[in-house]
Order: sequence, then structure tokens, then C-alpha cells
Amino acid sequence: MRGDAETLRRLLGREIGSPRWRVGDKLPTERELGETYGVSRNTVRRALQVLEQEKLIIRHVGRGTFKAGGNASAEEAFLPSSDSLSPASVVECRLIFEPEMAPLAVARATQADLERLASCLKGGAAATGVEEFEHWDGALHEAIALATHNQTIVAMARALAVVRTRGEWGQLKARSMTPEHRRALHTQHTNIVASLCDRDRDAARSLMREHILYVRAYMFGE
Repeated sequence: MRGDAETLRRLLGREIGSPRWRVGDKLPTERELGETYGVSRNTVRRALQVLEQEKLIIRHVGRGTFKAGGNASAEEAFLPSSDSLSPASVVECRLIFEPEMAPLAVARATQADLERLASCLKGGAAATGVEEFEHWDGALHEAIALATHNQTIVAMARALAVVRTRGEWGQLKARSMTPEHRRALHTQHTNIVASLCDRDRDAARSLMREHILYVRAYMFGE
């Protein structure tokens, strides 16, 4: 990602405000953030200083950077009660929602959006465990939503992603995420991003649908 500290601050601010990180979760280190977004550690440090002033993060010397507490996000207003929000129902909703989101991302994605997607792919490829891979999986799908430049779509995508923060989802992933499944998912992600770069709406829609169907099949045996 090219850009200054303000560009990075805006991007990190959106990610910190999304449900991907829960209050108290530790963020990647300055070095890791710099490598992910292609900026210097000084740029990362300046962006984090502003985010700390905005009370979105808390930094502890020697311990790291953590997501700060706050009120429920606007995205969470889309959600039903937590008792009725199951991983299976969310994947079913994603199967309806995300394939139709992809063509809009094809039409509207900027070069910065495509660079963000490439960073997410790189992070997923380098992930050494299920939790890290799941982080970059979620980041990639949110980046596709951001590429639509439709704030309602972004809010809905983030609301659906809340399920990733819940224990039931993590347990399902831990049980079903074999090395073979990880390789297949990364290949699918790569193909989806390629269709966005190629501006191929039909391929983007079809590949996204196949991807969600694959997720449903290996997680729930459907």
C-alpha cells in the first residue's frame, strides 16, 4: 500500500472499528503492519499515535497495541440477537450476499483497493496457523466489500463478519481447517482477486459463489 500516515490511519481505523478485532485483542506489531501495508515503521508509528489520541487503541510499552473499548458499532445494528446468530445461518446469508457484491467491486475497485486485496492475499499465504489465516481471510472479504464503495454493503459485510469473533466459529474452523482446505481457500481467494483485477464481473460472481459453497461444504458437510 502506498500512502502517508493519514492514509494508513484511515485504513487501520476502519479495520479496528470492524468486528474482526474484539475489544482487548492485540494488534500486529509495528514491523508486521509496515510489512503488510508496505510503509515504514515511522509511518506506522505516526498513524498509531493518532489512533491512540482518538481512543481507538491502547498502547502498552513492552506489551503491544490493543483495541480499545467503546460503544457498539453501527454495523452491529444489522445483527439479530446473538442467540439466533449461528455460523451456519451466516454462511447461508453470505451465499446470497457476497456473489452479488463481487461484480460491484469489479466495477468500482480503485488501484488502492486492488493493492489492499494483494496485501491480504500475501498475509494469508504467509499465515502460520488457523487463527492468523482466518484473520487474513476476513480481511480479504472486507477488502472486497470496501472496493464496492457502498457504505451500506460495507456495514452489512462487517455485521456478518461478527460471527468470526465468536467461539463456535473458531471451534468449527479449528476442527475443519486442514492444510488441504487452507491451500484450496487460498487458491480460491487468489482466483477471486484475479477476476477483480481483470474486471470480469461474471467470473467474480461465479468464483465467489463457488468459494462460499466450498466453505459451507467443508465446515458443515453440506
